[in-house]
Amino acid sequence: MEARARTGVGRVRLAAGDVDAAVAEFERARQLRPTAAGPLHWLGCAAAHRGDLAAAERHLTAALACAVPHRRSLIQRAYVHARAGASDAALSDLRAASRIAPLDDEARCVMAALSGRPAREVALRLRKAALQGLMSERGAGPARECAGWARAGALIDAARGLDPEPGGFVPLYAVALVRGGRRAAAVELLGEASRRDPTAHRVTHTLALALLNSPGGQRGPQWERCIAAWASVLHDAGFWERARATAARRYGVAVEASLVPALRAGLREALERRMPDDAGTRVAPGPLLQREADAAKLLAAVGGFPSAQGGGVPLFCGPLRIAELGRSAEFGAFAAAQEARALHTGAAYTATQPGHTPRVDGFNPVEGTPAVGAPPTYTSLTYAFSELGFAQLLLGLGKPGDALAALSELRCPSCRARGGPGAAAVCEPDCARFDELNPGYAGLPDRHHRLSLDARGLALEARLSMGRDELTAERPDFTAAAAYWRRALVHSRELDRYRETQTAIVDMALGAARAAHYEGRLTRAVATLEATRSVIGANERGRLEGQLARVLADRGISVANEEDAPLDQPAADLRRSVAFNPHLLRTQVSLGIVLRRLAAARWGSGSLSGARDTLREAIDQLTAALEHFPDDPDLEDQREAAVADLDHVMWQPDESER
Repeated sequence: MEARARTGVGRVRLAAGDVDAAVAEFERARQLRPTAAGPLHWLGCAAAHRGDLAAAERHLTAALACAVPHRRSLIQRAYVHARAGASDAALSDLRAASRIAPLDDEARCVMAALSGRPAREVALRLRKAALQGLMSERGAGPARECAGWARAGALIDAARGLDPEPGGFVPLYAVALVRGGRRAAAVELLGEASRRDPTAHRVTHTLALALLNSPGGQRGPQWERCIAAWASVLHDAGFWERARATAARRYGVAVEASLVPALRAGLREALERRMPDDAGTRVAPGPLLQREADAAKLLAAVGGFPSAQGGGVPLFCGPLRIAELGRSAEFGAFAAAQEARALHTGAAYTATQPGHTPRVDGFNPVEGTPAVGAPPTYTSLTYAFSELGFAQLLLGLGKPGDALAALSELRCPSCRARGGPGAAAVCEPDCARFDELNPGYAGLPDRHHRLSLDARGLALEARLSMGRDELTAERPDFTAAAAYWRRALVHSRELDRYRETQTAIVDMALGAARAAHYEGRLTRAVATLEATRSVIGANERGRLEGQLARVLADRGISVANEEDAPLDQPAADLRRSVAFNPHLLRTQVSLGIVLRRLAAARWGSGSLSGARDTLREAIDQLTAALEHFPDDPDLEDQREAAVADLDHVMWQPDESER
């Protein structure tokens, strides 16, 4: 009884990997029962674990010579012979064992391999043996269960060497490899299966989990693979359908499709919390996931990317996954076709709309929304699947300053090191990684030039937005806004879009000025229009000056109506308003009234000469106004009153003359 107990303890320790302690227990059991086959059998197994094949064969042969041999000794000795290269001896032992009792899957697999059976059949038997071994260990103790996983992982890993295509149970095999301590083999298996069928969401999801839960220390490329896989899962309709069905079975209630957006957002937030701030990637993992997921969302909006040439199940993913699949050139052609189709459709629709005004890159800077009929810059598929995607993302989030910073360096690390700080912001024409980093541009004959131009276009948008932000800030900086817009105009000349950019700037300024005017912030409205006027050429100044004339008139009249308010500033505003637009009757009349009141104030303060000069100005101004509005009674009345005032003042003695 004690010998059996010793043997049992030894088996537990052998399963836990403590070979020396296991051998000690087996030796004590043999001393207690010298003629028993059990201790000899397990001593042979322990020697095999150590790699001492000669000792293993000796112990197993001794076990077979016992009066009651161990039922597994022939099979274990066959394994030892196979490891030692004695194929004939191993095959002989297995055949002898099969005559005593049916062989298990693992033994049949070894026998098939030694008999010269096809590798695929041998691999199939290995996988089957691994799964059956796991089933047999269910409910066992922790040590036996751990040993079962290790054995299953080893068998599946061996099968991979014989047959690289394991069929439809890849996620299950990957779990066995991970639990068996072979995570790298699991990731490799999942990666190969994912490349063969990138739309298999079960495989992609398992790969994403394996990469995310890898032990600490994974850097750069591994994190990029992890992010690429998760971005694909987030926008894979098949994955979410399966998640809904699984939840419905588990909880016994229907899970509505309307819950998917909230579930997707929650999963994305959980992923972002798991990611480190610095993982050795070119861009921090958080923004990288956001770029990948948003690109996958854009791709889903156009129906997905065909998973095979000429068709196939749609694929939803970001640029990292496109590059990993080696399909950058195909995607470049796909993206170009999508944008051409969108541009053609939009242009056809826009042509039917009355009063359409084109916007810069299809973006309406005043309203902050895409213009009808133009390819929306902030949702460009080509941009999203390139290094411009980060700038596009930041612009869409209302961070034009960060977007501009992201555009300052679009080169891969090699081109950056080779070119230095003064080189172009895009990769060299001979860069091997350009297509990988910019699949949206891959396959285009002028892809480097196109990327450079599009980067300038996004920089233009960023500077326009930064100028607008300065105007609409709680404490606006009109000097900074003008500086941003001057730089935007420089970009626009390089892109041959100067007139469009001028129009966009004027639209933004007019919108901001109207908002300030409506809120009663007249000085702010005036400053907005004047700052814009300082950077805009003559061809667009008319719209600005027309609005500026109205705002100046309103400010001048408003201040002039205040009791005891000085009239010099209102008079100056009204003079400028008339200079910008002499066809505003209300302004002309108001200027005449304010000038007469200003003359009276100067007379009252003792300056007769000042009063005379102001009245002469009023008469001249009203005379000129009557040329635009002949026979207007208000203007005529004001002019007659100014003439009478001047006659009266002319007869008064000036204190300075006495």
